[in-house]
Formats: sequence, structure tokens, C-alpha cells
Amino acid sequence: MNEDKIGIHSEAIGDKLVVHVQGNLDVHNTHKIEKDLMALVGAAGKPVIFNLSDVPFISSAGLRLLVTTLRLCQEQKISISICGLQPAVEKVFDIIGMQQLFTIYPDLSSALK
Repeated sequence: MNEDKIGIHSEAIGDKLVVHVQGNLDVHNTHKIEKDLMALVGAAGKPVIFNLSDVPFISSAGLRLLVTTLRLCQEQKISISICGLQPAVEKVFDIIGMQQLFTIYPDLSSALK
């Protein structure tokens, strides 16, 4: 996928909703998916897993989107986790301390267990 493009698609796997995100989560792209993402998560009614294995870059705008989604899930009392962080994204998560907010798994199969 072109890095300037952003996309999401979801699938129910067992009792979880897996949201696959593709592309850079930056100021140019997050606004393109925010409304759809909030509607998707808002209607989920089940634990949500964000698969970020196809996200090579994340900016503060992308982090804000994830935290906003976390708050929505907390309001609905649904768990949210993240999996598949690429090294550059994982480094940002480590620097900012995002692992204190989210449960983070190395890959989707681990998150589904």
C-alpha cells in the first residue's frame, strides 16, 4: 500500500473485533479514518484488537486517535489491545509509554489467545 494511503478493515474472529490498519498514522491520514473507526468501535460490543502490522509510521495525530479510541472503549467497558507493532512504531510507543495504556501483543495470533 502506498504510504500516503490509509485504510482500515475489520473482521470478527471469535469473540473479538480485529481492526486492521494500513498505512501511516499521521496528521495527513488520521482524519480520513477517524469517523469510520469511531463508528466501528462504537458498535463493536466486544473486545477490540488493533492490528498495526501494516503501519510503518505513527505521529502524535495517530497516537491521539488511538487514545480517543481507548476512551471510547473504556466508556463502553470493552477491552482494547494492539498487536503487530513495526520497530519504528514500537519505538514511539516505548518513548511515550503507551504500553501503560494498552495491552500490546507481538502479533495477531498472540492477541487472539
